[in-house]
Amino acid sequence: MNLGFAELAGFVAVAASGHLSDTAADLDISQPSLSRRIARVEAQVGATLFDRHGRRLRLNSRGRAFLPQAEAALAALDNGVSQVRRLMDPEHGTVRLDFMHSLGTWLVPELLRSYRSAHPGVHFSLHQDAAQGLVERVLDDTADIALVGPRPTGAGEPDSPLGWVRLSRQRLAIALPEDHRLAGVGSVPIRLAEVAGEDFISMRPGYGTRLLLDELFRKAELQPSFVFESMELSTVAGLVSAGLGVALLPMDDPYLAPTGVVLRPLDPPAQRELGMVWRRAEEPAPPVDQFRAFVAARVVEPR
Repeated sequence: MNLGFAELAGFVAVAASGHLSDTAADLDISQPSLSRRIARVEAQVGATLFDRHGRRLRLNSRGRAFLPQAEAALAALDNGVSQVRRLMDPEHGTVRLDFMHSLGTWLVPELLRSYRSAHPGVHFSLHQDAAQGLVERVLDDTADIALVGPRPTGAGEPDSPLGWVRLSRQRLAIALPEDHRLAGVGSVPIRLAEVAGEDFISMRPGYGTRLLLDELFRKAELQPSFVFESMELSTVAGLVSAGLGVALLPMDDPYLAPTGVVLRPLDPPAQRELGMVWRRAEEPAPPVDQFRAFVAARVVEPR
């Protein structure tokens, strides 16, 4: 026999009041019904939990040992019910939103500022990581939505478990120190082969821009040489300006405007595609669905 909410609630209520009749009235049930609930609790634990003193019930040593566990179980059940209700309330639910580090400077603040002004009761649980790790979190239901780039392989296709909406595209460029031998021609496009022998500063494996760089080198059948791997695009840009190497950077991010760096777009052109990914599911989650629709309705380009 498994104990349910009613049995545990009855036990805790009687433990607090010490009276069956009064507690039954408070719970709006009959006294025999409450007595049966207490009996089921005692049968489950295999011992009596109360001593009788006239019409009053007092917890014995076994009851005192069991009470904190019963209260914890009730609290956990109550919290579970609250969480489910929050998931079903689009105006007071929780959205687990993941995003890449580079999007925390402009895309995520813009979205949250606009959304929360119209839906102030919605709670956001935020997490930053590498693009590849964020996609895995969505797939294993650790996150509801992730803002990533590039587009995960197959995302948005009919047979994929992942949905996808593109929000923005940024041109990709080779970042060169301003005194580099290839920097003098300014924004003239450059072929990857021209910098294949250079030391590269890059993001760590699994990060979005690193995934793009690896793919570009793979297609060109070239092998990069890395001198430093970072978790922040701003650090990559800063080290390029210090002359430590070259890098692949997006051109159209206004919050990534390093001094002492020349950006030459790639030839042939390449882009960094930014978008929203989520796990397709049959069960509705109104807070998540509402926020996802809000994001999908916007094409967010950096200013």
